[in-house]
Amino acid sequence: MFRTVLWLTFFLIAAIYGIYAVATIDRRADDVRIRSMIGDTVAAIQKRDLGGTIACVSRSYSDDQGLNCDRLRVLVAQSLRIETQYTASADINSLEVKGDNATIELRAAVKAVGGDYLYLRSLTLHLRKEPSRHMGIIPTQVWRVVKVDSLGLNLDSSF
Repeated sequence: MFRTVLWLTFFLIAAIYGIYAVATIDRRADDVRIRSMIGDTVAAIQKRDLGGTIACVSRSYSDDQGLNCDRLRVLVAQSLRIETQYTASADINSLEVKGDNATIELRAAVKAVGGDYLYLRSLTLHLRKEPSRHMGIIPTQVWRVVKVDSLGLNLDSSF
């Protein structure tokens, strides 16, 4: 009897988890999902959250400066450790979605509370839809950055 109750409980929890996972899949339009990703990344930078900041970057990231995902993660981690208080922003100038690829032109800024810019660049982000799993079970596609033009990071220091 106990074993039956245990199995029923397990299946009930699994069913609720599965239903919740299906119900919470992001079904918004691609441009809305991309804008949301940019907003989430800016919020993560503001909170100095490395995981949230780098979550939008593809494992296959590479750029003209020779950065890959791992090297970019190290540079971002170093930058987030600065003691200066700052605010981050990203103003999207254009967003073009073509199938599973997208290009965003934006102005990225990190400004010290005192008023000086720590980082101010016009960037072009290249994104691609990549396979992922929502809540660990439901196959889905997520937008990730695969390349950034004009990133302009000083590879010897932060920001």
